[in-house]
Amino acid sequence: MSITRTRAIAGVALALTSVIALAGCSASSDETADASEETFTYALVTPGAAGDGGFIDSAIAGTVLAESELGVTGRVVEAESVSQQESVLRSTVATQPDIILAPGLDPDSLLAVAEENPDQLFGVPSDIYVDELPDNVQAFAINVHESSFLGGYVAGSLSETKKVGAVLGIDNPGLNQFFYGFEQGVLAACADCIVTPTYLNGEFADPSVGQEAALALYQDGNDIVFAVAGLSGQGVFTAAEQEGTYAIGVDSNQDADAAGSVIVSVMKRVDMTTYNLINAALNGDFTAGFVAAGMADGVTGLSWDDGSTVFADEGPAALTAQLPDLEVEIADLTEQILAGDLEVCDALNDPSSDACAALGLEG
Repeated sequence: MSITRTRAIAGVALALTSVIALAGCSASSDETADASEETFTYALVTPGAAGDGGFIDSAIAGTVLAESELGVTGRVVEAESVSQQESVLRSTVATQPDIILAPGLDPDSLLAVAEENPDQLFGVPSDIYVDELPDNVQAFAINVHESSFLGGYVAGSLSETKKVGAVLGIDNPGLNQFFYGFEQGVLAACADCIVTPTYLNGEFADPSVGQEAALALYQDGNDIVFAVAGLSGQGVFTAAEQEGTYAIGVDSNQDADAAGSVIVSVMKRVDMTTYNLINAALNGDFTAGFVAAGMADGVTGLSWDDGSTVFADEGPAALTAQLPDLEVEIADLTEQILAGDLEVCDALNDPSSDACAALGLEG
């Protein structure tokens, strides 16, 4: 039996507010002991090394929190290339962890191993682009279009050249959910701005590739670039520092990765979804299928929401002087989005919407 994306999202998302319990809602030691007579174990299989400053590091942070608050133990296993992922997953299954967490892995490899091992639980903290899931897989779909809109509004408001760019790891619906939300936000703040994307053909792990792509954008007059490219995105920050220009971070709070150059980060809280998957499996609440989550659920937003003041403290006076008024505008836009008064293009789930059509996206 498999769980379809549409049916599972409709059913599981209703219980999301009770699932997302990162801080202050962890199980007590007695509850943890009741959940399992032995120490609960996890394995986190990542598509690259720690240190990406993005979703891999965020997922690791979620496991660290789970170890601290839930008393679980586990390990991180790196699958350095797509060709290795299936064999790494199989060897990980052989170690019999209570749950295997697999953010960003090749869907075919993951589903093949999951279907062959129906008694092994698998959790996907950060999106898997398939229509159906086996009964032993739960996957979070973190929708980032709305928070990307806010990041784009910041970029459009602060751009002096009226040219804004984006460096994305690959041209696919998942990353385009970031891009088209971002583009809409830029244009909402600056109707005559030009927004230019550059794709890296699937290269997420080479900062030099990201730096080269960003340099081309900066040297073409783009003064702010959105980095949506994993570890390759670190090269965007290097280019921004080199050129005296600016960037928007992604996934984790990357504001301090290039202090004074990264204006704000569009957060994708894979730490929260990783923690929630472990907690659900530990307490017997694991439910197969897709769990849709977004800005209203606290799993995505801007780094400013977490109190980040890195750019305010380190950025140039000409831009930082604009931040207080801009933050008020961002708060108002957030309210409009959450109230349903402002529709943001969702290139992943609803590419045929009027908001997406206005950006030239063909659904």
